Amino acid sequence: MKSLKNNLSIKLISLIISVVLWTVIMNIINPLVNGFVNLPIEIENENYAIEQDKAYTIMDSRIVRVSYKVNSNMQTNIRQSDFRVYIDLNDLAYTENLPVHYEVLNNVDFNISNIQVEPSTLHVVLDDVARNEFRIGYDVKGNIGQGHSIGSVILSPNIVYVAGSNAVIDNIDHIAIDIPIKNNEETFSGVEKIKVYAKDGTIIPSTGLSFSSEDIGYSVVVYSRANVSLNAVVDGNVQNGYSYAGAQVYPSNIMIDGPRSVIQNIYTIDLPVINIDGLSSNQEYKYQIADILPIGLKSNTSEVTVKITINDNVLNRQNVIRADVGPHVDESNETSETIETVETVETNELETTQVSEDANLTNQ
Repeated sequence: MKSLKNNLSIKLISLIISVVLWTVIMNIINPLVNGFVNLPIEIENENYAIEQDKAYTIMDSRIVRVSYKVNSNMQTNIRQSDFRVYIDLNDLAYTENLPVHYEVLNNVDFNISNIQVEPSTLHVVLDDVARNEFRIGYDVKGNIGQGHSIGSVILSPNIVYVAGSNAVIDNIDHIAIDIPIKNNEETFSGVEKIKVYAKDGTIIPSTGLSFSSEDIGYSVVVYSRANVSLNAVVDGNVQNGYSYAGAQVYPSNIMIDGPRSVIQNIYTIDLPVINIDGLSSNQEYKYQIADILPIGLKSNTSEVTVKITINDNVLNRQNVIRADVGPHVDESNETSETIETVETVETNELETTQVSEDANLTNQ
């Protein structure tokens, strides 16, 4: 009997030693390690604020850190989806510093332990409800490709009504959707959820806000790009004594964007007709490109200038005369001086003739 008791004691001691040794070995081979995940806060019982015709605002960060311990062989298997963190707005009946609750969804599989949440509480306040209207914008995401540009964009709806606390509504800068580019498509459409942007450029979480619509439909037309020449068109006759020397267009070429089916057949664009009737000097005309382009086309160039050159034919002729005979005051003086010169020559010739005739008579 005594021998049996001794054997039992020895077996019990051996078992304890085995467990200790196993634990030591497992801690050496597969030790506990620290890990953490960052999670967004979920909201439960939002109706608490709605029932009081109030809006709630979370004054702290909506991201909390969940730290834990797990065996090293399981560490790489831990995902954010293995946890859930939330606050319960019903707790506002007791305090504005709401405790952060957590759940571990796969504790049985991973043997997660020593869980801690930071921060452990979030400051939440109730405020009067404010409402405002915002026009929806859009941000294009992706590369449209060389030789193309975004043409027309239609959003539906293009206005959204937002309700929330005064503090949050006042901090909204704009609301927009992201439009992902779909390559090699002339038109495409889809639906995207809105994003609310604060005045500092950060995204405001939609929790605590209500919207007339969160899903915005979009339809996009992709424009092709082409280089086209601008052509000046002139009509009429300049003033007598003058001649039309030509028209220069600045810039003479522009880049235009438009639907591929339209733009592929455009190589030149005629500018509005310029009437030069009665012109006697150079003229300059300016046009807005947007007023000239066919409907559905656009250009980054805003303005075009046409310079009309007129030559003075009379002035050119005078310049030739002056080069031949020297400077003159005007044509009337020139004629008078010429006449006087001719008359002087003729008088001298007559006087010489008369002297010769008198001399001959004397000799006779």
